[in-house]
Amino acid sequence: HLQHAKFFSGTPQAIATPGKKSNRIIFTISSVLDSVGHQKPVEGSIIVYIPNTSNLHFLPGDQWLFTAESLQQIRSSKNPGSFDYAEYCARQNIYHQAYLQESQITFISPPAKFHLSRLLAIGQISALRAMREAVPENASGLAMALLIGYRNEVEKSVLQAYTNTGVVHVIAVSGMHLGLIFMLLQKMLIFPDRRFRIFKWFKALLILLIIWLFSGIAGAAASIIRAAFMFSAVLLAKLLRKTMDNIQSICLGAFALLCYNPLWLWDAGFQLSFAALLSIICYQPLISAWINVRNPILKGIWDLAAVTLAAQVLTLPISIGQFHQAPVYFLVANLLAVPLSSLALITAILQWIISAAGLQFYLPGKITGLLIRQMDAAILHINSLPGAVIDHVEWSPLQTVIVYILIISFSVWCIRRSKIAACTSMLSIIFFQTLGVVDAYIKSRQEYLLAFQLPKQRIVALVQGWNMKILSPGKLSVTPELVAAKRYYQVKNKETLTGKLFRYRNLLIALPEDPQTIPAILQSTPDYLFLPGGLHNIDPYLPFISANTMVVIDGTIPEWRARQWCLVLHNCQLRYYSTWESGALQIPINKF
Repeated sequence: HLQHAKFFSGTPQAIATPGKKSNRIIFTISSVLDSVGHQKPVEGSIIVYIPNTSNLHFLPGDQWLFTAESLQQIRSSKNPGSFDYAEYCARQNIYHQAYLQESQITFISPPAKFHLSRLLAIGQISALRAMREAVPENASGLAMALLIGYRNEVEKSVLQAYTNTGVVHVIAVSGMHLGLIFMLLQKMLIFPDRRFRIFKWFKALLILLIIWLFSGIAGAAASIIRAAFMFSAVLLAKLLRKTMDNIQSICLGAFALLCYNPLWLWDAGFQLSFAALLSIICYQPLISAWINVRNPILKGIWDLAAVTLAAQVLTLPISIGQFHQAPVYFLVANLLAVPLSSLALITAILQWIISAAGLQFYLPGKITGLLIRQMDAAILHINSLPGAVIDHVEWSPLQTVIVYILIISFSVWCIRRSKIAACTSMLSIIFFQTLGVVDAYIKSRQEYLLAFQLPKQRIVALVQGWNMKILSPGKLSVTPELVAAKRYYQVKNKETLTGKLFRYRNLLIALPEDPQTIPAILQSTPDYLFLPGGLHNIDPYLPFISANTMVVIDGTIPEWRARQWCLVLHNCQLRYYSTWESGALQIPINKF
């Protein structure tokens, strides 16, 4: 329908996510209109970006009409080792995005009937407003993240510190948060349920309603839904007086969630949530038995330490495999962060209730801010310690699987002293090391010409074994994409070469700094010609470009101009490569 669509009609899925220059809204599209005004019902979702200077307010259920001319496909940057945003969106069935001005979008009508997503969005807005009003500014961002998982106002450096120390789960609504809320509801909702059984059902249904409502307000991510489903299953089993094994409940929860959305299997939150729960169930009793503590305070500390250690057993391989790093001081960080975040969550919920009731009482918010500042100071100090994180670790998916086989077989050997488990453990270690040696050998012989896809930036590099040579005509800024590529290629040495012409083996690579130097460079007949960002017209140079020259258009050229030039080069039967269309250029040059 996109070829003939002139307008789209749809409704926001949630409130807008603020950014530096624009707000991001995911729209559910319900219909398209063609040039003659014919309306056709459709299904799908797109991402819309609106300048953050706009006064428009988006709520689920409202119908909006906007032009289709700015709609574009979400393409993968294919930068080696970097996060693949296009693949992430595809797993949510989102393949297109649009950058719109305020004049290109029009409000049509409010919802005609009850809309659950709208109710959840209003609840989310009330929670954010309560934190902004009551919590001091230097702690309000973390308070929002702690309360409903809203991280958009948390500084990146602070968020990275929480990730490096292994306590990012305290600012992502998960089983720990729902468990605390579940416990509070059990204590606060007092009914004569011992005398009248009907009150047991009423109390349970009320608790489940609040739990699921809170999960929806917190974003309904896979980890949150997992926790809500598990608490629901346990509570219903208790009411029905049916025993439920912990492993059975985990399997039932995973099966139900994957039936609802099979693509959650690849979601990191889903994986870490189930891995942490399974790890705690299997390993926490074993670890707790290591030390017999009688003092109640010390016993509470040791129980928390045992849970933290147990959770790391099965989540650490996922953390290394997906995020390429492992925290070192996670135990100390969790012993400090978990109690402080739990108290802060209680006071934040209390402040939310008070503010929603329209009362001007901000003491709980002030206490929340104080607790968060103390937690912040502790986490930032731990993150500043030497060796706080082991980073730049590159495991293949097969190596991650082998680590899990090793963990399971070693655990069986520790419990049952099985010879088969011992042999499996040894074979797993040998196989893991063999894969690492093979990969290191391959990386030692690798040779690539690499051009990143970075908007308004150019990074061209030659990867030779464990060495990387950055080809730059001028000053170069270090980007996260470059750091990720160094990890991906296992680069140990990096150097920067300046100039306009670079020769490697039989390849001649041209990086003109400005359009004036292009004619002289074309006389050398380069194999790769990178068009400079200051070039506005390619036509004068077309007759002088050799048929053997690959014209490379990267992020320094605006996307709309890159599309035009690709069409021109195609019509002239010249070789070209656009990183806007095909992602980062990555060519093995061993064969040259």
